[in-house]
This record gives sequence, C-alpha cells and structure tokens, in this order.
Amino acid sequence: MNPNPENELEARIDRELKSLSPLASPPSLAPRIMAAIAEQERAPWYRNGWQAWPLALRASSLVVLLALFAGLCFGGVKLSESKGVTAASGKVSGAFSLLSVAGKTLAALADAAVEVVRHVGTGYVVAAFAVIALAYAACVAFGSFYLRFAFSRR
Repeated sequence: MNPNPENELEARIDRELKSLSPLASPPSLAPRIMAAIAEQERAPWYRNGWQAWPLALRASSLVVLLALFAGLCFGGVKLSESKGVTAASGKVSGAFSLLSVAGKTLAALADAAVEVVRHVGTGYVVAAFAVIALAYAACVAFGSFYLRFAFSRR
C-alpha cells in the first residue's frame, strides 16, 4: 500500500507532460502580433492612455481638472449655505426620520420574534414552518393538477 498516492500521481503526470513535444505556433501568428503592436504605436495620442499624451497636454488637462474640482467644492459649500437647500434638507431629513422609525419598528418586531421562538421552543417553530411548507407544496400541486385538468383535451 502506497502511503502517498498523490505524490506518485503528481510524478506520473509530470513525466507525461514532459514527454510531450512542444506545440508549434501557426506561422501567421508572429506577423499578426507585430502588426498589431505597430498599429497601436501609430495610433493618435488621444486614442492612447493619459500617460501616452504629450507632456503639455497632460499638464494642461491636470490643471483644468483641478480647477473643475476646486470649483465643484466651492460651489458645493456655497450651495449648502443657501436657504433653498436648507429647506430641502429639512424635508429630506424628515423622510429619513420616517425611515429611521420604520427601521426601529422592524428591529423591535425581530426582537419580539426571537423572544417568541425562545419561549415556545425551536422544535415547535420548525414544525410550524414544515407544516406551512407542506401546505404550500400541496397548494402548488393541486393547482397544477386542476390547471392541467381544465386545459386538457377531452
């Protein structure tokens, strides 16, 4: 009996793979690859990544993007201080407080369900779910039967 059949299998697979001859690539593969590389090198600068752009364009685009970001930040601060946004945020906070109340209610119901399961016992709860599942399966089965019976050709 071999104590390490995995090692023997690994050695056998390794021997088989090393005995195989190397696969030759199709003769048209290398020229196609070289043509694709040359085509990518000939592509205009705007088709390449940002790192391939000319230095002046990279610097100017970085300055423009930083200015847009600064304007967006400044505009956001000024907008948040306006009276219309303050009134709208009051309405939104009211909606979120309603969601908070709903979440707290659901959490209380979940806690109550846990307490009921602890008090009644898990066996009773599992049996009740099994009865519900069987009743559901019976409804689906009878419904399928009556549907087939109703549309069957007589």
